[in-house]
Amino acid sequence: MKLSLLDIALWALDPMLRLVLVLVLTLKVRWRVVPWFATWIAYGLLYTLSCFLAYRFGSKESYRVVYWIGALGDFLLQIAVVAEIARSALKRDGQWVEGAKKALIPSLTLGPTFAVVLTIYITPAASNVLDGLAARASLFSTVLVCFLFVAVIRAMQKLGLDWRSYIARESFGLTVWTLSAFAIDTLHAYWRTTEHFGLLENMRNSVYQGVLLFWCIAFWLPEPEAPTLPSNLGEGYRRLTQQ
Repeated sequence: MKLSLLDIALWALDPMLRLVLVLVLTLKVRWRVVPWFATWIAYGLLYTLSCFLAYRFGSKESYRVVYWIGALGDFLLQIAVVAEIARSALKRDGQWVEGAKKALIPSLTLGPTFAVVLTIYITPAASNVLDGLAARASLFSTVLVCFLFVAVIRAMQKLGLDWRSYIARESFGLTVWTLSAFAIDTLHAYWRTTEHFGLLENMRNSVYQGVLLFWCIAFWLPEPEAPTLPSNLGEGYRRLTQQ
């Protein structure tokens, strides 16, 4: 497959932005706040470079092996990132906030079911069976992660819970990314043709790189300090929470 100059530019920009984000998370020690997110970004950097090297110097078979193994690891880490957001936003002192699990159960039950049905029903744009399986797997993982993330967001809104600033910034970027990925994967399946494949993938890469740039800035900036209560009010609050 011959790559255009735009394809090459977008492919080169991706690892550069990932590397910058890894440096920001490391130098600013933000990885302690979002360890699974930092792991996912670092893994994505290695995954992108591995795919490029396999594409440039390896065979089609070696590229497919690297792609599939890497995609599985990326999917599992996305689940871990969603769980990290849920833990940070829906737990207090190691305990689930009352009503949090109940608010999550409907979406957690519906999400996998909807992902399976949609993956089976929609015919992806693919020139062969293996590419079709890859497209279905991409759609399934995108829909599942999207449902899980939306479930966490809805639970936080329903319970009226606040979240830490870095978690909010991480969540905002993931919201943009998962919704755009879902829309693009759906368009892939709707058009059922490979003619628009390059255009849609460039759109996907452009959106994700915009999100990476947002994360670089968001995690570089300091987290707003939480307001402190006067000593007498703080003591009264602690007594109430201990009753």
